[in-house]
Amino acid sequence: MSSKKKILVFVDWYLPGYKAGGQIRSVAAMAGHLRGEYDFYIVTGDRDLHADAPHAGVQLDTWIKLKDGSHVYYISQEKRTKQHLKKIMFEAQADILYLNSMFSYFYTFLPLTIRKKFLPGRKVILAPRGMLGKGALKIKALKKKSYLLTTKMMGLYRGVTFHASSTSEEKEIHQQFGRKAKVHVAIDLVEPRQLTNVERIKNKGNIKMFFLSRISPKKNLLGTLKLLSTLPAGNSFEFDIYGPIEEEAYWKECNAVIQTMPSHVKINYKGILENSEVIDVMSRYHLSILLTFNENYGHSIVESMAAGCPVLISDQTIWKNLKEKNAGWDIALNKENEIRNAINDACNWSQEEFNAYSKGALTFAQQIFDDKEGVEQNKKLFA
Repeated sequence: MSSKKKILVFVDWYLPGYKAGGQIRSVAAMAGHLRGEYDFYIVTGDRDLHADAPHAGVQLDTWIKLKDGSHVYYISQEKRTKQHLKKIMFEAQADILYLNSMFSYFYTFLPLTIRKKFLPGRKVILAPRGMLGKGALKIKALKKKSYLLTTKMMGLYRGVTFHASSTSEEKEIHQQFGRKAKVHVAIDLVEPRQLTNVERIKNKGNIKMFFLSRISPKKNLLGTLKLLSTLPAGNSFEFDIYGPIEEEAYWKECNAVIQTMPSHVKINYKGILENSEVIDVMSRYHLSILLTFNENYGHSIVESMAAGCPVLISDQTIWKNLKEKNAGWDIALNKENEIRNAINDACNWSQEEFNAYSKGALTFAQQIFDDKEGVEQNKKLFA
């Protein structure tokens, strides 16, 4: 019998899934880093984001142990009920419940209601995962406002500790739940590794750029495409899009803009990348663009820099002052001329100038991967 505290984690999607992006990697990295201090038991769905069938070769509706020592319970569609979730929670006898979404009905709302009625003394940590940012709340605003109002009135957040991945997210949580809300700041973790740069050719006046994320309004691909369509002639721009199409109607809007692109701006949709492919593919590009409305961490941003690829991001992430670090740019979304100038500047990089930015991005990424303070912050979150 383990003497370590047991943490029961609820997350909509998990390994071997990858299409949901950051939350999968955040939970996996947390379990990997903290397995010496805590036992992680992860409750999740039986399939990847938008998948029609369960994960191949994965046993459902029972606890299975992964190589990293964590245990995972993949719930089948047939067992996806409140009663079965209650059964799992009672049998697990966990010390701490850890919830990975603000608005998930099955993996946040139901555990909170079960805990309130049957396990009122159980410690709960809720990670909003950037869903309380202004940009994120503007999407389906009425529905989210109604949900927050209802759950507050139900008293579901009494005694809950919120996990903020940055001081800016801490402020967002306090704006929604008041100054008395208990918030612990601990940056999202990544699996440690030693990075090496891959050299690539960069010619002045030509640039290969990419977008890697879920294709949904929050990630602002549509706004990015509209901006790219206004780039002046004289240079050659190539922009490849990677990621699952989360909303078909939104992708249709994106496609309409793609059809109007000038000849010097080439846009390609490349489909979905598996995690094992990401670094290799990113190592072929000169610039990553993610002008998101809100990002509590941004794993694809860190992965881009880890591939020696500078980034152009909005100011709605935790990564700041990238120009000073020679790692790219973080620019407010309303400063379109500034964003356009950054893209043109990158396009006009010489080989030497690109190499300097590539080295800057890689150096900053290595600092993130080597961050010991973040691990200590996460340990204290569960203490």
